[in-house]
Amino acid sequence: MAQQEISCGLDFMTAPDLQECLTEALHANFAFIVSPIVHPRFRRPIFPSGGTVGGFTRSDMILSPQDWNSRIVGKISEYLDPDSPSPVVRQRHEDCLNEELTYCRGLGLPAIMLSLHSKNSNNLARTLHTYFETSHHLTIIWVSVPMVCPQTLKTNSNAENETEAWNEPWLWWTKFHERMGWDKRIGVVIELSADLPSQEVLKRWLGEPIKAVIVPTSLFISNKKGYPILSRAHQNVIINMVEQDAQVIVKGARRSKIQYYLQYLFRLWKRRSYVGDDPMLSYARGWEDYLQTPLQPLADNLDTHTYNVFEKDPVKYDQYQKAISQALSDIKTKRKNKADNECHSNFVDTKEDSEIDQSDDVDNENDKPITVMVLGAGRGPLVRATLNAADITNSKVKVIAVEKNPCAVVVLAAQVREVWRDRDVTVIPGDMRQVNLSPKADIIVSELLGSWGDNELSPECLDGAAGLLKSCGISIPREYNSYVAPISSPRLWAAARSASPGNYAQIEKNLETLWVVYMQNKHDIGEAKCVFTFNHPAKANKNYEGQDLTDFRGLPLTDNRRSTTLTWDVEQDNVMHGFGGYFDCSLYGKEMISIVPSTHSPGMISWFPIFIPIKTPLRVQKGDKIKATFWRCVSPRRVWYEWIVEVGEHTTPLHNPNGRSSEMLL
Repeated sequence: MAQQEISCGLDFMTAPDLQECLTEALHANFAFIVSPIVHPRFRRPIFPSGGTVGGFTRSDMILSPQDWNSRIVGKISEYLDPDSPSPVVRQRHEDCLNEELTYCRGLGLPAIMLSLHSKNSNNLARTLHTYFETSHHLTIIWVSVPMVCPQTLKTNSNAENETEAWNEPWLWWTKFHERMGWDKRIGVVIELSADLPSQEVLKRWLGEPIKAVIVPTSLFISNKKGYPILSRAHQNVIINMVEQDAQVIVKGARRSKIQYYLQYLFRLWKRRSYVGDDPMLSYARGWEDYLQTPLQPLADNLDTHTYNVFEKDPVKYDQYQKAISQALSDIKTKRKNKADNECHSNFVDTKEDSEIDQSDDVDNENDKPITVMVLGAGRGPLVRATLNAADITNSKVKVIAVEKNPCAVVVLAAQVREVWRDRDVTVIPGDMRQVNLSPKADIIVSELLGSWGDNELSPECLDGAAGLLKSCGISIPREYNSYVAPISSPRLWAAARSASPGNYAQIEKNLETLWVVYMQNKHDIGEAKCVFTFNHPAKANKNYEGQDLTDFRGLPLTDNRRSTTLTWDVEQDNVMHGFGGYFDCSLYGKEMISIVPSTHSPGMISWFPIFIPIKTPLRVQKGDKIKATFWRCVSPRRVWYEWIVEVGEHTTPLHNPNGRSSEMLL
C-alpha cells in the first residue's frame, strides 16, 4: 500500500563495529541500516584453499534478535560473480554466495541485498531458487541495479548508445526476474545517478516492484544555509518511487551531518501533493494492487457492507441525478409539444365542444405522473436520486423499485413507510427479467455495471427487462463501452498466479481469471482502446428478410456475443503481463461516468479497474506490434470471456476456453 510515512535507511560500505553503526543510525532516526554480511577482515580468497571456510564473519550475539529481524538489511559481497566465465571462479563464488545466504537465513534478516552487473544471471537465479526451496524463513531479496550502465555510457557518447545505457540495467533486472519466475519475493533497488533518463524510462521503472531507491550523498547540493538538498528532478523521482512503497537508502561519504539528509527527506515527503485532494487515492489507500474476484450480483445477493461501500460514492449518484433530471425535462417538453400540436389541430379541425373535451385529455396527459422504474434498486440510492431529480425539475413521478435481494427489499420497504411515505414509491420484489408490470415505464434506471462495463451482466439483465419500458422510453444508462490497455506489472501477475494456492491446474485457473484491483504498481505499454459496446434499449436481431426477431414474450431477440481484435505499436522495450480493463458509460444526454484513465470521472470511487492476466509474460521490443483478440461468449446459463495475444511469432494459448476458469452465471 502507499506509505503514509517515508522509511529511510543508511548504507554502510563497511561496518567494522556493527553495533556502533546501528546505534548511530537509530539515534539519527533512520529505520534500518544496510551492511555487508562479511566483516572486512574476514574477506575470503577468490580461489579455493582446499579446505572448508571457517568463521567468515562476526558473531550474531553482538546484536539482539529484534535488531537482526527488523533493522538490518544484509548486503551480499559485491565482488561475488556466480556467473563468471571462469569455471574455478564461478564455483568458488557460488560456494561463498551460499555461505552468506545460509548465514542470513540463520540471522532471520528481513531482506538481503545483492548486486547485478550484467544480464548473465542464470547461475545466480539457480542458486536463489535453491535457497527459496530450502528456506522456511520469509526473506525478501533486494536486487540492486544502477539507473544507468556506466560502462556503456563511458564507451559511447552518441544518442543511440546513450539510450542503450539507460535500458541495460532494466534489461539486467527483468531478465533476472524472469529467470526467477517473476517471484513476488524478489524486488529491485535502483541507485539514482546524477543524470536522469527520459520520462518514458522512469515510468517503465515505476511498473517494477521497487523495494528501495538508493540516493548517493554526491547528488545532494548545499543550499544557502548549508543544508543538503536535491534538484527538483531528483525530488520528483524519489516521491514517485516512495509512492510505490519504495524505501529510501542514503549512501556514500557524509558531506553533512547524517540527520540532515533524513530531515530533508522527511520534509520532501510531507510537501508532496496531499492524498486527500484526490478522493480515489484516499478511498483506495490500503487496497493498492490487492486482487479481488469480481462480484456476481445476478447470481449472488450483495451484503450490507458492499451496499454501504457503493453508496458512499457521491459523484456517481450526482451524475445519475443529473441524467434523470435531463430525462424528466425532456419528457415534460415532449408532452407539452404534443399537447400544443393537438390543441392546434383541435382548433382548426374540430367543433368547439369536441375541442374542449380533447383539451381536457391533453391536460390529463400532462398531469399524469412520469413512471420511473429503478431496476436493481438495492437499498435505494437511485430512488433518492430520482426523487431529488423530480424536485429539481418540478416533475410528478411514480417510482417503482424492483429488487431481487430479500434483505434489500426489507430496507426499501422500511424507507417507503418511514422516509418516502408522502411520495409515490412502490417496491416490487423479484428478478427484473421475470416481473410483468403495467403500465410500462417512461424511464428505466439501473446501476448494473461492473469494472469492465458488461462483466456483471448488465446487457442480459436490461434486455430481459425490455418489456417494462415503453417503445419510446428512455434507458439510463443508454450506452457503455469496455476498454483494455496492455500493461507491465510483475507484482500484479505474481499476485494473480498465487491468488488461490494450489497445484498447476489452480495456477492456470488463476491466470485465466479477471481480477478487480486498484492498480498502482504498473506501467502502460499502450493506450486504452475500446473492446465491446452495448446500447439500451437494444435493437433486435433481424432475419434474412430484414425483419426484427422476437422471443416468446414478444421482446426483441438480442445477441450479446461479441468479438474484436485490437493492435498496439510498441514504443519501448518492455515485458507484457496482461491488460488493464476499464469502462465508460453514457447515462443520458451529456452526462457520463468513466474509469478510463484519460477520462476518469473526478472523485468517483465505485469501481476499481480489471486486471486481465496472460499465462506467460511476453517480452516486447520497440517496433513490435501487439495483437489481442477478445471474445464475449454467451450460453443459456452463463457468460464468459476468452482472449489470446500475439506478438510477432509468439502467441499465447487461448485463455479461458469454454469458460473453464471464470464465468458469470445468469
